[in-house]
Amino acid sequence: MSNNSVKKASDWATYRRLLSNLGALKTPFIVSIVGYFLYSSSQVLVADWTGFIIDSLGGAPASQKGLISQLYEWLFGAVELTTGQRHMIVAAVAVPLACIRGVGFFLGNYWLSFVSLNIVHRMRMQVYNKMLRVPAYYYDEHSTGQMITKVTYHTGQVTTAATDSIKVVVREGLFVIGLLAYIFHLNWRLSLIFLCVAPVLGLFINYVGKRLRKISRKIQGSVGNITEVCTETISGYKEVRLYGEKAVEEERFRDASWYNTKQSLKLSFFSAISSPVVQILLWSAMAVIVWLALGMFETGTAGDFVAYVGAAGMLAKPIRQLTEVYSQIQRGLAACDELYEFIDSDVEVDTGQFSPAKVEGKIEFRNLYFAYRNGDKDVVRDISFTVEAGQTVAIVGLSGSGKSTLINLLTRFYDYERGQILLDDVDIREYSLVNLRQHIAMVNQHSVLFNDSIYNNIAYGSPGVEADDIHRAAEMAHADEFIARLDRGLQTEVGEDGSLLSGGQKQRIAIARAVVKDAPVLIFDEATASLDNKSEAHIQQAMEAVMANRTTLVIAHRLSTIENSDCIIVMEEGDIIERGAHHELMANNGRYSQLYDRRFSESES
Repeated sequence: MSNNSVKKASDWATYRRLLSNLGALKTPFIVSIVGYFLYSSSQVLVADWTGFIIDSLGGAPASQKGLISQLYEWLFGAVELTTGQRHMIVAAVAVPLACIRGVGFFLGNYWLSFVSLNIVHRMRMQVYNKMLRVPAYYYDEHSTGQMITKVTYHTGQVTTAATDSIKVVVREGLFVIGLLAYIFHLNWRLSLIFLCVAPVLGLFINYVGKRLRKISRKIQGSVGNITEVCTETISGYKEVRLYGEKAVEEERFRDASWYNTKQSLKLSFFSAISSPVVQILLWSAMAVIVWLALGMFETGTAGDFVAYVGAAGMLAKPIRQLTEVYSQIQRGLAACDELYEFIDSDVEVDTGQFSPAKVEGKIEFRNLYFAYRNGDKDVVRDISFTVEAGQTVAIVGLSGSGKSTLINLLTRFYDYERGQILLDDVDIREYSLVNLRQHIAMVNQHSVLFNDSIYNNIAYGSPGVEADDIHRAAEMAHADEFIARLDRGLQTEVGEDGSLLSGGQKQRIAIARAVVKDAPVLIFDEATASLDNKSEAHIQQAMEAVMANRTTLVIAHRLSTIENSDCIIVMEEGDIIERGAHHELMANNGRYSQLYDRRFSESES
């Protein structure tokens, strides 16, 4: 099979997949096609009406091929009419033509927009829902800017292609078909000239389409780069200014923007040149047709000649519009290809069927190994330890030692291939993902708050929670103190990612959220790493209150909670090198003792 055939198959496959979203929209889609058929028919009849007018003015006999002329003969051929009456009837034809045109235009435009926008909405929801289900490594390998671009720019391109462009294609396409059928009806021999031009037009449009599709893909990538640079600059604006890197960031953005500009200019070039070339070919064919028509219509009426030339001339506008909109369609198809590639990508593995209503909270890591995708070595090796239900275990070690990796494996953001993690003596891969995560609450170093009220942030993930539970959770998390000082209390908006609150306040809200969830397994992953001593004291008190009667894993800096843990595990470069209670590890004078002297003693200074 040729490359062209493969490309066409790909195009049609994309079209078919888009149309597969019609579902319950088939009826409004059919109504829109009927509407555009009426609109296009009325347009064709305008040319026929022009011929009817010419024949009426000259007093010539009715055309044997004119559609309106034949209808006139059928209705009034046997009736004696005055000249004034005939003229009134000729003029009155404009009214039903206008009505048909108006009704058809409304039905076609509105209902096709209805169908197209619903299809785009469904695709946008497919993309967004997919983002909630792709594996964690997808986020590791793609920037935030690239992800956002899929929901904004890519779906925007599909919106344009599926609304404005499709309306033009259906409306003007039916118009072209109607005009061609009409001129073949009037004189099929003369109309064969258009068929001679068609292959040339097809080859040219095919070439332009390939170029437009290729350039559109490059533009999509460049928009992702622009969004990525903007996102990083906005989120890190303080660092950019503090380290004097404004010039560097300006250059990054200039390069990304200029690449987008160059590709967009290429797209504009091919879009702009396609219409003139098509028009030159069409009007060249038109010139030949007019020349030949002057000799071939000797047996027809003057009205037939005018109607034929008028209909043939009317072909230029819809074909020009179809050519111009071709670039938008190619951009939309390129966006569709990338969106469908994302929609078809892998999701989190979720083959477990075990879904207990409650668990005790016993956790066991058994001979666990794990390596990240594209990694050449294991980042955790032969990890084995047990946390009994209700116990607190602290995991300490330098950055990169594998502490957070264990947490990501326990919550199944990543899946291991060697070893086991057991929850209540059941491999966590046998749990359904939703059920497994229902039993775990976590507070990270950088807890995420949503641009909503404090109340809704605490209640996040716990639909139907009572107001009393929210107040009790805020009190346990020691958040009620600062909330009471706010004018709107729990209804205070926190800003984007909690930007209106301090770090300590954000962490206390995150702890309150964990309290409301009331999960038997609780994880604190560097929950106080970025806080000052005063804020840390508040968080420590909140943590101690929340940890009661829960299985708790603590990855922490400087907290005396570590000293009171049932067991402390020391990791280094993916291995467990020490384990035991605080006093045992201090007595051993090993790695933990060194870490404690270097880092944990800061809390006492």
